Amino acid sequence: MKKILRISLLAAFIGMMSCEDATDIIQESELSEELAFQTVDDLRGGLIGVYAVYSPDAGGNGSGDQILFNDLFTDNLKRGISSSGQGNQTYNFILQPGSNFPTTLWNSRYAVINFSNRVLRAWDRVYPTLETEAERDDANEIKAQLLAFRGFCHFELIQYFATNYQDLTAPGVIVMDFVPEVDQVFPRNTVGEVFQQIESDLTQAAQLMGTEFNSLGEYTTVAEESKFYINPDVITAMRARVKLFEGNYTEAYTLANSLLQNENYGLSGYVELGSLYESDNLAAKELIFALSRRQGDNTITSLWSANGAGVNGSPFFEISNGLLNILPSSDVRRFIILNTDNEIVGLNSPNNILPQGKYLGATEDGAMLNDVKVFRAAEMVLIRAEAQARLGNLNAAATDIKALRDIRVATNNGGNTPLPSYANLNAALTDILLERRKEFALEGHRYLDLKRIGTEIGVGINRESVDCASFGADCDLAPTSYKFTLPIPNSEISANPTIAQNPGY
Repeated sequence: MKKILRISLLAAFIGMMSCEDATDIIQESELSEELAFQTVDDLRGGLIGVYAVYSPDAGGNGSGDQILFNDLFTDNLKRGISSSGQGNQTYNFILQPGSNFPTTLWNSRYAVINFSNRVLRAWDRVYPTLETEAERDDANEIKAQLLAFRGFCHFELIQYFATNYQDLTAPGVIVMDFVPEVDQVFPRNTVGEVFQQIESDLTQAAQLMGTEFNSLGEYTTVAEESKFYINPDVITAMRARVKLFEGNYTEAYTLANSLLQNENYGLSGYVELGSLYESDNLAAKELIFALSRRQGDNTITSLWSANGAGVNGSPFFEISNGLLNILPSSDVRRFIILNTDNEIVGLNSPNNILPQGKYLGATEDGAMLNDVKVFRAAEMVLIRAEAQARLGNLNAAATDIKALRDIRVATNNGGNTPLPSYANLNAALTDILLERRKEFALEGHRYLDLKRIGTEIGVGINRESVDCASFGADCDLAPTSYKFTLPIPNSEISANPTIAQNPGY
């Protein structure tokens, strides 16, 4: 049985409230941080509050966080049959410091970091008072998850707001490893400083967590529900993704490969992969980490439609013809991404109706709800393939791509696809970029993949003409465009005169 991974804002963050306003007035009924956090259970309640505020699937009706932005700004969506103009500016590459998406991403990740820091501050006070080894073990596991959240959110910020991940002297984002005063302002740290903080947080988290994860307590009832929590394997997955972006391909390979050698994880076949999305099957070996979504949580289906999946769900976005075209009828991912309630008139027909089917929102927890898949075994395969290609082992990279394509053949036992042959690194990266598009559509990767790989190999956004015509938008965005880095939001610029804006904005 799945339990609710959610807590009301009052209960989640009451301990995070502080008297840091301009007058520092203490209200008679105010619950101070010292009173709110006194035990390990209090710290765990604060941790669950941090989980509640991390929402890459937030939004609806044309606005949102990274899951919507990555596909809407690029080439995986087109205008839906029930559109009333939602997302028009984003699809038209209109990206400004006052735009919704950069503001949402900046504010939401720093909110998670701030809440994590507040619970960590309480942890420093509570931990010395703990009397038993069991309490100290639980407290260390809680701190590990908080540090992992803090490090991972710094990483997500640098992915979007740094121009160059591998120029360690370039402007990054603001490192926040403490709770600031309300009147403090900070300039951007360098990319190198940000990655140093990320590595420190994730390394310390791994050390505190150890190799076992046995203290989920009352928040879980079955073993699979550990996939809703940051555990040692999730930290390894986080570090593999970080090392890939950082350009440390040897470590990226080692970390990704370690998970793929773990008998608990592996690529799921046709039936199991479908169940991962259709019914949120936590037992699927494909799944490493997901965000639990229950009644009252974000409804991910509302990112693309008003009333549910399918034609009758009033879709204001549909999957693009361009995305459909790269998924052959033999590929299970075609059946997962495309709702069965579709109307295909012909190749690239403007009359094609292509509602998304990846998130049907028809689980036992309610309409339009699905768990959010954050890390899957397929990503580890693609990280390993790319790392091997960049380290000069093109044949090993090709073998990984073939293995992924084989198991994605839409039969119970997979298929036997041709082994790719890569003449050089650019050819391998081009094929890996294609495979990442197929695998991670509607999961929040496409913009970042084009920024990281596409910019390197000269591939930008290139939409099918029928797709961009649906919005009356431009079809192409050059890989050299400054818009592959988000602007620092106006809300930060106006409050923080020390921060520098990104080029072009």
